[in-house]
Amino acid sequence: MRDVLIRFRKRLLQGAYDCKENVLPLLTSNEINYIENEIKKSKQAEERKHNEERNARLKKAAALIAQYPNEESLLAAYYGEKDCISNENGIVFFDPDSQKAVVGAEKMSYDEYLSVQLASLGHDYRSGFANGVFNYLLEFKGQIEKINAKHICFKRIFISGMYLDGEMFDGKEDHVWMDKAGFEELKVGDSVSFGADVYRYIKTGNGKLIDYGLRNPTGIKKIEEYQLPSDDELRMQMIGGIICETCYLSEHCNRVSCFFPKEKTEQKRQMMDSLKNCNTTKSK
Repeated sequence: MRDVLIRFRKRLLQGAYDCKENVLPLLTSNEINYIENEIKKSKQAEERKHNEERNARLKKAAALIAQYPNEESLLAAYYGEKDCISNENGIVFFDPDSQKAVVGAEKMSYDEYLSVQLASLGHDYRSGFANGVFNYLLEFKGQIEKINAKHICFKRIFISGMYLDGEMFDGKEDHVWMDKAGFEELKVGDSVSFGADVYRYIKTGNGKLIDYGLRNPTGIKKIEEYQLPSDDELRMQMIGGIICETCYLSEHCNRVSCFFPKEKTEQKRQMMDSLKNCNTTKSK
């Protein structure tokens, strides 16, 4: 590099670059070949390192791969790494330290912890609460359905949240049990709003599976009877959001006054009908 810069300065002072139509290459053929060879060597070294690390993960994850052969590529890429993978089937935390926060996994080995998560993929879980792992869940509202000595059950909890980009979203979870602490003065039928922490735990009702719950409630307030949105209302809200996001005028819209209210209403109705027909077909 020093030689190249010295050569450039010398040519510049000699006026070699005054004529743009006849500019000599800054690098010699040997220098160009050297740089290309170094780049090639660097890529080969990165490839070797990647393959060595992948093979090491495959070796460590051999027992899990035998148990879950379809997840070989996932384990080869992330076993033992500080990563979290989310897809349509669920969420897998590969970071060994993440196990410490999972209720019921305290005495498990790392392989056992991963095994429970892999077994959970494709099973139902409280995705509304899981959303709080990556985003902000700001408030919960619900009506108390049952109370026993240590726990309370909400018939449905309505979730108000915010994505990392500042966009707001809503969600819901049905029949949610929580520790009674903080709710002692309330009774069946009361409606409340509160904040809470999302946590992961291992449920054992149908084999060991990962699920999500709420704990450490804060700011508990009794509110007037709250009419929670129905499933159809939540679906309609979601459809409305999709329509707004894909509209060619979305960047100029305040999300309050629609440029095409009639068209939007009709499109929401059609999409809702399609969704209902799809669900009906699946149930058959």
